[in-house]
Amino acid sequence: MKSQGEGGWKRSAISITASLALAFSIWPTNLVYADKEDEVKQDLKDNQKEQKATKAEIEKVKKTVDKYKKELKPLEEDLEKAKKKEEKAKEKLKDAKEELDKVDDQYKSSVRSMYIHGGSNQMQSLLTASSFEQFLARFEVLRLIIKQDFEVVKEYYEQKEKAEKARNEIRQARKKVEEKTKKARKKYEKMTALLEKHESTLSQLKEKEMDYRKTLSQLNLEHLKAGNFPYQGPLQKPVNGAVTSGYGPRGGEFHTGIDFDGNTSTPIYAAANGRVIRAQSCSCGYGYYIMIDHGGGVFSLYAHMWSWQSRVSVGDVVKKGQQIASVGNNGRSTGSHLHFEVHKGSPGNYTNPWPYLE
Repeated sequence: MKSQGEGGWKRSAISITASLALAFSIWPTNLVYADKEDEVKQDLKDNQKEQKATKAEIEKVKKTVDKYKKELKPLEEDLEKAKKKEEKAKEKLKDAKEELDKVDDQYKSSVRSMYIHGGSNQMQSLLTASSFEQFLARFEVLRLIIKQDFEVVKEYYEQKEKAEKARNEIRQARKKVEEKTKKARKKYEKMTALLEKHESTLSQLKEKEMDYRKTLSQLNLEHLKAGNFPYQGPLQKPVNGAVTSGYGPRGGEFHTGIDFDGNTSTPIYAAANGRVIRAQSCSCGYGYYIMIDHGGGVFSLYAHMWSWQSRVSVGDVVKKGQQIASVGNNGRSTGSHLHFEVHKGSPGNYTNPWPYLE
Protein backbone atom coordinates (compact mmCIF):
# COMPACT_ATOMS: atom_id res chain seq x y z
CA MET A 1 0.00 0.00 0.00
CA LYS A 2 1.45 3.32 -1.05
CA SER A 3 1.70 6.12 1.50
CA GLN A 4 0.10 9.45 0.57
CA GLY A 5 2.72 11.93 -0.64
CA GLU A 6 2.98 15.64 0.03
CA GLY A 7 0.89 16.48 -3.03
CA GLY A 8 -1.80 14.05 -1.93
CA TRP A 9 -2.48 15.54 1.51
CA LYS A 10 -2.44 19.05 0.06
CA ARG A 11 -5.13 18.03 -2.43
CA SER A 12 -7.17 16.54 0.42
CA ALA A 13 -6.83 19.73 2.49
CA ILE A 14 -7.95 21.87 -0.43
CA SER A 15 -10.90 19.56 -1.02
CA ILE A 16 -12.01 19.78 2.64
CA THR A 17 -11.62 23.57 2.68
CA ALA A 18 -13.67 23.92 -0.51
CA SER A 19 -16.39 21.70 0.96
CA LEU A 20 -16.58 23.81 4.12
CA ALA A 21 -16.68 27.03 2.08
CA LEU A 22 -19.54 25.62 0.00
CA ALA A 23 -21.41 24.57 3.12
CA PHE A 24 -21.18 28.03 4.67
CA SER A 25 -22.00 29.74 1.37
CA ILE A 26 -25.37 27.99 1.27
CA TRP A 27 -26.11 28.68 4.96
CA PRO A 28 -29.64 30.10 4.94
CA THR A 29 -29.43 33.90 5.10
CA ASN A 30 -32.93 34.10 6.53
CA LEU A 31 -31.61 32.55 9.76
CA VAL A 32 -28.98 35.29 10.00
CA TYR A 33 -31.62 37.93 9.31
CA ALA A 34 -33.98 36.35 11.86
CA ASP A 35 -31.31 36.35 14.59
CA LYS A 36 -30.39 39.96 13.89
CA GLU A 37 -34.04 40.97 13.71
CA ASP A 38 -34.79 39.26 17.04
CA GLU A 39 -31.83 41.04 18.60
CA VAL A 40 -32.95 44.47 17.36
CA LYS A 41 -36.56 43.80 18.38
CA GLN A 42 -35.37 42.93 21.89
CA ASP A 43 -33.28 46.11 21.99
CA LEU A 44 -36.34 48.07 20.87
CA LYS A 45 -38.48 46.39 23.54
CA ASP A 46 -35.90 47.20 26.24
CA ASN A 47 -35.69 50.76 24.95
CA GLN A 48 -39.45 51.20 25.19
CA LYS A 49 -39.40 49.85 28.75
CA GLU A 50 -36.70 52.38 29.65
CA GLN A 51 -38.73 55.13 28.02
CA LYS A 52 -41.79 54.13 30.00
CA ALA A 53 -39.81 54.11 33.27
CA THR A 54 -38.18 57.46 32.42
CA LYS A 55 -41.54 59.03 31.55
CA ALA A 56 -42.95 57.81 34.88
CA GLU A 57 -39.95 59.32 36.68
CA ILE A 58 -40.41 62.59 34.77
CA GLU A 59 -44.05 62.80 35.87
CA LYS A 60 -43.01 62.11 39.45
CA VAL A 61 -40.30 64.80 39.36
CA LYS A 62 -42.69 67.25 37.69
CA LYS A 63 -45.10 66.89 40.60
CA THR A 64 -42.25 67.57 43.05
CA VAL A 65 -41.14 70.58 41.00
CA ASP A 66 -44.70 71.95 41.03
CA LYS A 67 -44.86 71.40 44.78
CA TYR A 68 -41.62 73.30 45.42
CA LYS A 69 -42.71 75.99 42.98
CA LYS A 70 -45.90 76.53 44.98
CA GLU A 71 -43.89 76.70 48.21
CA LEU A 72 -41.41 79.13 46.66
CA LYS A 73 -43.99 81.60 45.34
CA PRO A 74 -45.34 82.86 48.72
CA LEU A 75 -41.78 82.97 50.12
CA GLU A 76 -40.70 85.18 47.23
CA GLU A 77 -43.71 87.41 47.89
CA ASP A 78 -42.89 87.58 51.63
CA LEU A 79 -39.29 88.44 50.78
CA GLU A 80 -40.41 91.33 48.57
CA LYS A 81 -42.68 92.59 51.34
CA ALA A 82 -39.84 92.31 53.89
CA LYS A 83 -37.52 94.28 51.59
CA LYS A 84 -40.13 97.03 51.18
CA LYS A 85 -40.65 97.18 54.98
CA GLU A 86 -36.91 97.44 55.48
CA GLU A 87 -36.71 100.28 52.97
CA LYS A 88 -39.49 102.15 54.81
CA ALA A 89 -37.74 101.53 58.13
CA LYS A 90 -34.52 102.88 56.65
CA GLU A 91 -36.34 106.03 55.52
CA LYS A 92 -37.86 106.53 59.00
CA LEU A 93 -34.45 106.04 60.62
CA LYS A 94 -32.91 108.47 58.20
CA ASP A 95 -35.57 111.10 58.98
CA ALA A 96 -35.14 110.50 62.76
CA LYS A 97 -31.37 110.90 62.47
CA GLU A 98 -31.70 114.13 60.48
CA GLU A 99 -34.19 115.58 62.98
CA LEU A 100 -32.01 114.50 65.92
CA ASP A 101 -28.96 116.07 64.33
CA LYS A 102 -30.81 119.39 64.01
CA VAL A 103 -32.08 119.40 67.62
CA ASP A 104 -28.76 118.11 68.95
CA ASP A 105 -26.87 120.84 67.12
CA GLN A 106 -29.22 123.50 68.49
CA TYR A 107 -28.84 122.16 72.05
CA LYS A 108 -25.06 121.96 71.82
CA SER A 109 -24.91 125.41 70.24
CA SER A 110 -26.99 126.86 73.04
CA VAL A 111 -24.83 125.29 75.79
CA ARG A 112 -21.63 126.18 73.95
CA SER A 113 -22.75 129.79 73.51
CA MET A 114 -23.52 130.07 77.19
CA TYR A 115 -20.06 128.87 78.18
CA ILE A 116 -18.11 130.72 75.47
CA HIS A 117 -19.69 134.06 76.17
CA GLY A 118 -19.71 133.48 79.87
CA GLY A 119 -23.43 133.18 79.69
CA SER A 120 -23.52 137.02 80.01
CA ASN A 121 -27.25 137.38 79.82
CA GLN A 122 -27.98 134.41 82.06
CA MET A 123 -25.13 135.27 84.44
CA GLN A 124 -26.14 138.96 84.52
CA SER A 125 -29.65 137.91 85.34
CA LEU A 126 -28.35 135.82 88.25
CA LEU A 127 -25.88 138.45 89.55
CA THR A 128 -28.35 141.30 89.46
CA ALA A 129 -30.71 139.44 91.75
CA SER A 130 -31.74 141.68 94.67
CA SER A 131 -31.76 138.80 97.10
CA PHE A 132 -30.57 135.28 97.52
CA GLU A 133 -34.13 134.02 97.13
CA GLN A 134 -34.39 135.85 93.77
CA PHE A 135 -31.01 134.36 92.76
CA LEU A 136 -32.25 130.87 93.49
CA ALA A 137 -35.50 131.50 91.64
CA ARG A 138 -33.68 132.81 88.56
CA PHE A 139 -31.19 129.92 88.72
CA GLU A 140 -34.10 127.46 88.80
CA VAL A 141 -35.66 129.06 85.74
CA LEU A 142 -32.35 128.86 83.90
CA ARG A 143 -31.95 125.21 84.93
CA LEU A 144 -35.44 124.37 83.70
CA ILE A 145 -34.76 126.01 80.34
CA ILE A 146 -31.60 123.95 79.88
CA LYS A 147 -33.41 120.84 81.12
CA GLN A 148 -36.27 121.41 78.69
CA ASP A 149 -33.82 121.62 75.77
CA PHE A 150 -32.15 118.44 76.97
CA GLU A 151 -35.54 116.65 77.24
CA VAL A 152 -36.27 117.54 73.63
CA VAL A 153 -32.92 116.12 72.59
CA LYS A 154 -33.48 113.05 74.75
CA GLU A 155 -36.88 112.43 73.12
CA TYR A 156 -35.33 112.51 69.68
CA TYR A 157 -32.61 110.12 70.80
CA GLU A 158 -35.30 107.74 71.99
CA GLN A 159 -37.13 108.05 68.67
CA LYS A 160 -33.89 107.32 66.87
CA GLU A 161 -33.26 104.26 69.03
CA LYS A 162 -36.81 103.02 68.37
CA ALA A 163 -36.29 103.51 64.63
CA GLU A 164 -32.99 101.60 64.77
CA LYS A 165 -34.56 98.81 66.80
CA ALA A 166 -37.51 98.55 64.37
CA ARG A 167 -35.13 98.52 61.41
CA ASN A 168 -32.97 95.80 63.00
CA GLU A 169 -36.04 93.66 63.78
CA ILE A 170 -37.27 94.03 60.21
CA ARG A 171 -33.80 93.23 58.92
CA GLN A 172 -33.67 90.04 61.02
CA ALA A 173 -37.13 89.04 59.81
CA ARG A 174 -36.05 89.64 56.21
CA LYS A 175 -32.92 87.50 56.73
CA LYS A 176 -35.07 84.64 58.04
CA VAL A 177 -37.35 84.87 54.99
CA GLU A 178 -34.26 85.04 52.76
CA GLU A 179 -32.89 81.87 54.36
CA LYS A 180 -36.18 80.01 53.87
CA THR A 181 -36.41 81.25 50.29
CA LYS A 182 -32.81 80.20 49.62
CA LYS A 183 -33.47 76.66 50.89
CA ALA A 184 -36.70 76.38 48.90
CA ARG A 185 -34.98 77.70 45.77
CA LYS A 186 -32.17 75.14 46.15
CA LYS A 187 -34.73 72.31 46.36
CA TYR A 188 -36.57 73.68 43.33
CA GLU A 189 -33.36 74.08 41.29
CA LYS A 190 -32.19 70.59 42.28
CA MET A 191 -35.45 68.99 41.08
CA THR A 192 -35.46 71.15 37.94
CA ALA A 193 -31.94 69.93 37.13
CA LEU A 194 -33.09 66.34 37.73
CA LEU A 195 -36.08 66.91 35.46
CA GLU A 196 -33.80 68.23 32.69
CA LYS A 197 -31.55 65.17 33.14
CA HIS A 198 -34.50 62.77 32.78
CA GLU A 199 -35.81 64.67 29.75
CA SER A 200 -32.37 64.49 28.16
CA THR A 201 -32.28 60.73 28.84
CA LEU A 202 -35.75 60.35 27.29
CA SER A 203 -34.64 62.31 24.24
CA GLN A 204 -31.61 60.01 23.83
CA LEU A 205 -33.82 56.93 24.23
CA LYS A 206 -36.16 58.25 21.54
CA GLU A 207 -33.19 58.76 19.21
CA LYS A 208 -32.09 55.18 19.90
CA GLU A 209 -35.64 53.99 19.22
CA MET A 210 -35.52 55.70 15.83
CA ASP A 211 -32.18 54.00 15.12
CA TYR A 212 -33.61 50.59 16.08
CA ARG A 213 -36.66 51.17 13.89
CA LYS A 214 -34.43 52.22 10.97
CA THR A 215 -32.38 49.06 11.46
CA LEU A 216 -35.56 46.94 11.48
CA SER A 217 -36.76 48.73 8.37
CA GLN A 218 -33.39 48.02 6.69
CA LEU A 219 -33.56 44.37 7.76
CA ASN A 220 -37.11 44.14 6.37
CA LEU A 221 -35.80 45.61 3.11
CA GLU A 222 -33.02 43.02 3.02
CA HIS A 223 -35.58 40.29 3.72
CA LEU A 224 -37.73 41.57 0.89
CA LYS A 225 -34.82 41.71 -1.53
CA ALA A 226 -33.73 38.22 -0.54
CA GLY A 227 -37.28 36.90 -0.78
CA ASN A 228 -37.24 35.80 2.85
CA PHE A 229 -39.79 37.87 4.71
CA PRO A 230 -42.93 37.38 6.80
CA TYR A 231 -46.35 38.74 5.95
CA GLN A 232 -46.85 42.14 7.60
CA GLY A 233 -50.58 42.69 7.42
CA PRO A 234 -53.23 43.84 7.47
CA LEU A 235 -53.46 45.22 3.95
CA GLN A 236 -54.46 48.83 3.47
CA LYS A 237 -57.07 50.00 1.01
CA PRO A 238 -55.14 50.31 -2.31
CA VAL A 239 -56.99 53.36 -3.62
CA ASN A 240 -59.09 56.22 -2.25
CA GLY A 241 -62.27 55.35 -4.04
CA ALA A 242 -65.66 53.82 -3.39
CA VAL A 243 -66.26 50.08 -3.88
CA THR A 244 -68.26 49.55 -7.07
CA SER A 245 -68.26 45.75 -7.13
CA GLY A 246 -67.47 43.15 -4.48
CA TYR A 247 -65.92 39.69 -4.42
CA GLY A 248 -68.10 36.76 -5.48
CA PRO A 249 -70.84 35.83 -7.99
CA ARG A 250 -71.73 38.64 -10.39
CA GLY A 251 -73.97 38.49 -13.45
CA GLY A 252 -73.59 34.77 -14.10
CA GLU A 253 -69.84 34.72 -13.44
CA PHE A 254 -67.52 34.83 -10.43
CA HIS A 255 -65.83 38.15 -9.69
CA THR A 256 -62.35 37.30 -8.34
CA GLY A 257 -61.65 40.62 -6.64
CA ILE A 258 -62.98 44.01 -5.55
CA ASP A 259 -63.48 46.97 -7.88
CA PHE A 260 -62.68 50.50 -6.63
CA ASP A 261 -63.87 53.64 -8.40
CA GLY A 262 -61.35 56.22 -9.64
CA ASN A 263 -60.25 58.32 -12.58
CA THR A 264 -57.01 58.02 -14.57
CA SER A 265 -55.14 60.30 -12.16
CA THR A 266 -56.17 58.47 -8.96
CA PRO A 267 -53.05 56.94 -7.30
CA ILE A 268 -52.82 53.23 -6.54
CA TYR A 269 -50.88 52.32 -3.39
CA ALA A 270 -49.10 49.12 -2.34
CA ALA A 271 -51.40 47.38 0.13
CA ALA A 272 -48.41 46.27 2.28
CA ASN A 273 -44.64 45.83 2.22
CA GLY A 274 -43.48 43.41 -0.42
CA ARG A 275 -41.64 42.66 -3.65
CA VAL A 276 -43.01 43.11 -7.17
CA ILE A 277 -43.09 39.74 -8.91
CA ARG A 278 -45.15 40.72 -11.96
CA ALA A 279 -45.59 43.95 -13.90
CA GLN A 280 -46.92 43.10 -17.36
CA SER A 281 -49.77 43.12 -19.85
CA CYS A 282 -52.20 40.23 -20.04
CA SER A 283 -54.73 39.12 -22.65
CA CYS A 284 -56.81 37.65 -19.83
CA GLY A 285 -58.76 40.91 -19.41
CA TYR A 286 -56.54 42.52 -16.75
CA GLY A 287 -54.88 44.86 -19.23
CA TYR A 288 -51.59 45.86 -17.58
CA TYR A 289 -51.37 44.52 -14.04
CA ILE A 290 -48.98 44.40 -11.08
CA MET A 291 -48.60 41.57 -8.55
CA ILE A 292 -46.81 41.96 -5.23
CA ASP A 293 -45.54 39.20 -2.95
CA HIS A 294 -46.15 40.25 0.67
CA GLY A 295 -44.56 37.18 2.25
CA GLY A 296 -46.25 34.39 4.14
CA GLY A 297 -47.98 33.22 0.97
CA VAL A 298 -50.01 36.44 0.58
CA PHE A 299 -50.08 38.19 -2.82
CA SER A 300 -51.97 41.25 -4.07
CA LEU A 301 -52.92 42.03 -7.68
CA TYR A 302 -53.77 45.43 -9.23
CA ALA A 303 -55.34 45.44 -12.71
CA HIS A 304 -56.60 47.59 -15.63
CA MET A 305 -53.65 50.04 -15.70
CA TRP A 306 -51.72 51.12 -18.78
CA SER A 307 -48.00 50.30 -18.81
CA TRP A 308 -47.05 53.97 -18.79
CA GLN A 309 -48.98 54.43 -15.52
CA SER A 310 -46.82 51.90 -13.67
CA ARG A 311 -44.12 53.21 -11.33
CA VAL A 312 -42.52 49.86 -10.47
CA SER A 313 -40.77 46.95 -12.15
CA VAL A 314 -40.31 43.26 -11.36
CA GLY A 315 -37.89 42.85 -8.43
CA ASP A 316 -38.63 46.25 -6.91
CA VAL A 317 -39.16 46.35 -3.17
CA VAL A 318 -42.16 48.46 -2.17
CA LYS A 319 -43.44 49.77 1.15
CA LYS A 320 -46.99 49.89 2.41
CA GLY A 321 -48.69 53.05 1.12
CA GLN A 322 -46.14 53.65 -1.65
CA GLN A 323 -47.67 54.70 -4.98
CA ILE A 324 -47.12 51.97 -7.54
CA ALA A 325 -49.39 53.16 -10.38
CA SER A 326 -52.57 55.08 -11.27
CA VAL A 327 -56.10 53.90 -12.00
CA GLY A 328 -56.66 52.97 -15.66
CA ASN A 329 -59.26 51.61 -18.06
CA ASN A 330 -57.23 48.97 -19.87
CA GLY A 331 -58.35 45.43 -20.71
CA ARG A 332 -61.82 44.10 -19.98
CA SER A 333 -63.11 47.28 -18.39
CA THR A 334 -66.19 49.46 -18.94
CA GLY A 335 -64.77 52.53 -17.16
CA SER A 336 -61.81 53.76 -15.09
CA HIS A 337 -61.45 51.66 -11.96
CA LEU A 338 -59.02 49.42 -10.04
CA HIS A 339 -59.59 45.69 -9.94
CA PHE A 340 -57.92 44.44 -6.76
CA GLU A 341 -57.29 40.79 -5.85
CA VAL A 342 -55.66 38.84 -3.00
CA HIS A 343 -54.10 35.44 -3.69
CA LYS A 344 -53.26 32.98 -0.92
CA GLY A 345 -50.58 30.28 -1.02
CA SER A 346 -49.45 30.95 -4.59
CA PRO A 347 -50.26 33.31 -7.48
CA GLY A 348 -53.53 32.29 -9.16
CA ASN A 349 -55.16 31.04 -5.96
CA TYR A 350 -57.46 34.03 -5.48
CA THR A 351 -59.42 34.52 -2.26
CA ASN A 352 -61.78 37.03 -0.66
CA PRO A 353 -59.71 40.22 -0.06
CA TRP A 354 -61.95 41.62 2.70
CA PRO A 355 -60.52 39.54 5.61
CA TYR A 356 -57.04 40.86 4.71
CA LEU A 357 -57.97 44.54 4.47
CA GLU A 358 -57.72 46.79 7.54
